[in-house]
Amino acid sequence: MKQKAKQISAALLALLLSLTIVFTAVAAVSQSGAFAEKAYTNLVTFSDCQTYGPGAFNNFGKILRVMHDDGLPEPDALLVGGDYSRLLNDYASPAIIQLRDQYKSVYENGNPDDIITAQGNHDSRIPAFYPTGMYDMGTYCFYLINEDDYPWLQFLRTQAKKTVKKTAKNIKNALDAMIAAGDNRPVIFITHVPLHHTTRTFGGDNYYASYIFDVINEAAKSLDIIFLFAHNHSGDFDDYIGGSVNFMAPGDTVRIPVAKKLGNNSYTEETLNFTYTNCGYIGYTRNHNTETSTNALTLGAIRFFENKFVFLKYSEDGLLCQNEVQRIHPASASEMETDPTTSALKRNCEDIWSFEKKILEPIVRFYVKICALLGI
Repeated sequence: MKQKAKQISAALLALLLSLTIVFTAVAAVSQSGAFAEKAYTNLVTFSDCQTYGPGAFNNFGKILRVMHDDGLPEPDALLVGGDYSRLLNDYASPAIIQLRDQYKSVYENGNPDDIITAQGNHDSRIPAFYPTGMYDMGTYCFYLINEDDYPWLQFLRTQAKKTVKKTAKNIKNALDAMIAAGDNRPVIFITHVPLHHTTRTFGGDNYYASYIFDVINEAAKSLDIIFLFAHNHSGDFDDYIGGSVNFMAPGDTVRIPVAKKLGNNSYTEETLNFTYTNCGYIGYTRNHNTETSTNALTLGAIRFFENKFVFLKYSEDGLLCQNEVQRIHPASASEMETDPTTSALKRNCEDIWSFEKKILEPIVRFYVKICALLGI
C-alpha cells in the first residue's frame, strides 16, 4: 500500500512539474510587456492571406490570440493590405468572412466591421471593399488606396501612368486640405503595392511609385504620416530591408523607382520624412531567414501615444520586434479622449455585401469544419 502511495505521489509530482514547465513557457511568450503602457489607439495590420485552404486565416487567429494574451486591448481597427484568396481565383468575400470569424473567436465582443480590407492585385473589386480615398477615423485620418488605383505591373499597363498620377493628385489635395485646416492628426496610408524599389521593379511592378512618394514625402514635413504596404511576400524581394518584417523611420534612406528606365539600378535614394513598413504577412513568405532578413509570418500593431507611435510585429512565438517614432505633433487632450471609429467607411455596396454574408457564412463555416476534420 505504501509502495502504491509513493508511486501515486511520484506521478502527481511529475504532472505538477510538467504543468509548471508548460505554464512557464506560455508566460515567456505572453508577458513581453509590449502593452503595459496604455495607448489611446490600437491598430492591427496584416496582408496576403493566399493559401489554398484555411491555413492563413488560422495563422491570423493564432497570432492574434498571442497578442491578446500579451495584453492587446480590443483593436480600434484592423487594416488589411489585400490579397485574400487563392482557392477561388480573386474572389475575396469568403476569405473576408473567415477573417471576421477568426477575429470574433479571439475578441468575442469585437466588431468584425472594424476589419478594413484594401484590394490587392489578386482581388477582384467586391462589395466588401471601400473606395479609394481619405476617411476620418476620429483619432487619425486613414487613406486607403486600392490596387485598381495604384496597380502592379505598371510598366506593362497603358493607362497605369495616368492612373497613378490621378491617385497622387487626389492624395495631394487631401493632405494639402489637412495642412491648410491645421488638422495635425496622424495620417495612415494602406496600399497593396509598395513604393520602394526591388527586383520586382525590374519588370515594371511599381514603375510610377515616385509620383505618390513625392507627394507624401513633401506633406510629411508637416504631418505625421505612416505608410503600410503588402505584396512582396512571394519572393526574396525585400531581403535587403529585412525580409517579411521590415521597418523604416523618418530619416532613413529608401530606394524609389525612377520612371524612366527598367533595371536593378533604376532608382534614386531618398530620405524618408514618414514611417514606412509592411503590414505583416499571414499566408506564406519566400524571404530568406538570415542575420538581416526573416521569413516569419506576422501581424503588426500600431499604438498611438501622446508623443510617439509604437510599432510591433508578432509571430506565433510572440513579440519579434518593437520600434518607436517620435511625433511631429503631440496629440491634443481632446484627440486622446476621442473614440476611434470606423463608421466613416462606406463599402462599395453594403446591401450586396449583407446579402453575400447571409448566403456565404454557413457555406464557409461548413467548409472550415470539413478542412479541420481532414487536417487541412
